[in-house]
Order: sequence, then structure tokens, then C-alpha cells
Amino acid sequence: MTKLPIILKDNSDITENKEHPIIMELLNKNLSYLDKENFIIFPTSVKESEDLGENNFIFESKNDKIYTCNIAGIIKKENDEIQIKTRFFNNNNQTIDYFLQYMLKKVLNYNITKNTTQSDNTGTYHDLLVYLFPFYLKRAMKKGLYKEYINKRYNDFNVKGSIDVIQNINKNIPFSGKIAYKVREFSYDNKITQIIRHTLEKIKREYNFEFLDDKFLKENIYILQQNTKSYSKFHLDNILQDNIKNPVRHGYFSEYFPLQKLCIQILKSKKVEFAEDSSEVHGILIDVAWLWEKYLNTLLNEKFEHSDNRKRENGIYLFNNPSKKIVYPDFYNKDKKIVLDAKYKKLGNNSIGREDLYQIITYLHVLKAEKAGIIYPDAEKMECNNMGKLGGYGGEIFKKSFKIPQDVSSYSEFADEIKLSEDKIFDGIWEIINI
Repeated sequence: MTKLPIILKDNSDITENKEHPIIMELLNKNLSYLDKENFIIFPTSVKESEDLGENNFIFESKNDKIYTCNIAGIIKKENDEIQIKTRFFNNNNQTIDYFLQYMLKKVLNYNITKNTTQSDNTGTYHDLLVYLFPFYLKRAMKKGLYKEYINKRYNDFNVKGSIDVIQNINKNIPFSGKIAYKVREFSYDNKITQIIRHTLEKIKREYNFEFLDDKFLKENIYILQQNTKSYSKFHLDNILQDNIKNPVRHGYFSEYFPLQKLCIQILKSKKVEFAEDSSEVHGILIDVAWLWEKYLNTLLNEKFEHSDNRKRENGIYLFNNPSKKIVYPDFYNKDKKIVLDAKYKKLGNNSIGREDLYQIITYLHVLKAEKAGIIYPDAEKMECNNMGKLGGYGGEIFKKSFKIPQDVSSYSEFADEIKLSEDKIFDGIWEIINI
């Protein structure tokens, strides 16, 4: 008998579920522990980001209690399943996590709607796989279209491989001048490009997918289609099994490995299963803190510089010597002398935590800014609070809440409501810095 999944929310006390086998196995394990074939981790692998590995736990014990952290997703082991939603998910009237879906659409710059209505949780997380597909596809395509050696058979006048004796007997007796032979050669039409093509065709059938203004992705999808001439929907089972047995191992094309895993899961008709051995814990995990920061960047990018420690972009030097340590404040405007740090954690009526406070004070000092603040999501209010003026060299600290809609009856209503919050993103901030 199939068990119903347990629904949890991020940054929440889950002590009552502490005996759950998945929680017990993953307690106090960070994402680097899960950086293996059984998990798809969004936005990227732990090996490529020091941020993802060190402090991002799925389940963490603190003061004799157990909490979820900044991770959403699905985790499965045999018949046990846990789904972690954002803390803004409303169990009473939402079948999907509106906030998570909205941020994914906004950050990844596409629009996707399902052609058929499916209200169960399995459908919800299968949809999640599809929402992530463009990100992994674009990331892989930047390395060029995948090619590999494949075995091909020919029967013509231009022998360039080993002669196929049996095919010669079957096809070329009496002798007509042609020779049957086998050869290994590079081809763009292979198991990897084929499984990507099958995934694209499935998405076309089941979803309305718009890549908006992403010219790069549109062009590369066209190139993929032109180079998979042997595509047939009747070959799906063989292509799927071939990819399951032969994961991408080529170092140059390493970005195709998570894409291959994602395609396999999208094409499977059953529930999400990331491991051949169902006794192993497996699933899909999304770093919501990263997503929150990237979402804010879509709103702030016209007025603020956005630094990215993963890409090593727009950092600032802590010391006068440029060879010394570089840090990466989330958002800053040197002309207006203001620094903003994106925090996904709960703040509400609480003061800014010590580590976060020290961090933004450091940014404020090094940038010679006059104001530094934290911007965080909140379920109740949209306001900006001045925390006070610093001693010493001065500077003011503030925190800004961003309201996430709660009492909505549909995703479209949620989208309309959150756009009102977006329109008010600068309310209070400009007043604090006297603009």
C-alpha cells in the first residue's frame, strides 16, 4: 500500500516528525553529503559552489528540536516520501507551491502552463522537474551540442571501417561493387541528444512552454532537432534504458550529466525515482535562499549592482591590496551609498541576527556606504524598519519585509497580488536614504 507523502515547510520546527526514517538518515547532513547520482540539486552541484555545501542542511537539530532549513523539494526512500514546500505554501487552498513556482518562472525567464489539470502531489513535483528543465538544458548547451562515438553500419563503395562479413553475404551476393562495413565515428545523433529530444517532445504535448526572449535556447533547440533525424517516439523505451545504463562521464560535457538525469525522470511515467535501488534515499532539492536572491535581482537590477559569489562577479576587496580577500554583497549602489543583503530566513518582529548584522556592517564600512539593510520575505506585512544608527564611523541599519500573498484562491490571483508587492519594493527604502 502506497503511503501518503509527509508535507513539511522550510525553516519550520518538525520535531514531531523526528522518528521518520528519512529525517533520521539525513539529520545534520549538508548538501555536500547528497552530491551524488541519486539527487538533482538546483541550482547547481555542490562541487561548483562553496555556498551550497557548507551550511545548507535539509534537516538540522538545534536546542533539542529539529528544523527544516532553506531547502524545498522531494525526498524519497522505498515507500516513504517527504515533500518540503516553502513556508508560504497554504495547505488549505493550494495544490501547488505558488511562491516557489512564481520565483522559478521569474528567475528562469519562461512561462509554462500544463495542458491538463492534475491536483495530486505527484503531479506537482513532476511539474517541478519540467520547470527546471530549461535551466539545465541551457547550461549544457553552452558547451555545444553533445557528440560521442557511435557504431554505424554502411553498405556502399567507400570502405572506411571493418568489413561486416555477415552483412556482405546477406546484401552483396552476387557482388555488385558495394561493401558492407562497420565504423565508429563522432555523431550528434546519439543517446544523449535523443533523450533530450524525447523530453522536448513530451513537454510540447503536455505543457504550453514559452521561453520568452531566450534567443539562445530557441536557436539551440532548433539545432538539436535538426541533428536528431533518427528520432521516433517508438524508440523511447530503448533510448531511456540506454541512458539509465550509460550516464555521461565525459569531463568536457559534465553539464549534460544532470540534464540526462532530469530527462530520465521527466520521461518516466511513474513517481519520481532517482535511484535504481529504491532503498537508497533520493530526490530533487531546491536551494530556496539562492532562488530568493535571484528573484530579488529581477526587481532591483536597474538600481543596484548584484554581485555573485558563484560566478565571482562584482565582488569588493576587503583590503587595499587587490590580491587579498574578496567579498560579495548581494546588492549595492555606490552612488546612493546603500547596501542590501537578501535573506530568506524568518525575521518578522525579531532583530537582525549577530552574524547577519556583522556581515552588513562589514559591507557598509568597506563600501563607505551610509545605509545597510536586509530584505526578507514575510507572510504578514510590507514595511521598512530603521534599526538605528551605528556608533564609531556611523551608518544606519534597517530591515525591509516583502509581503508574500497568502489568502488567494488560484495561482493567477497569487501572481496579481505579488506584483503589488513588487511595485512597492522600494517603498520605505528611499525614504530611509532620503531620496
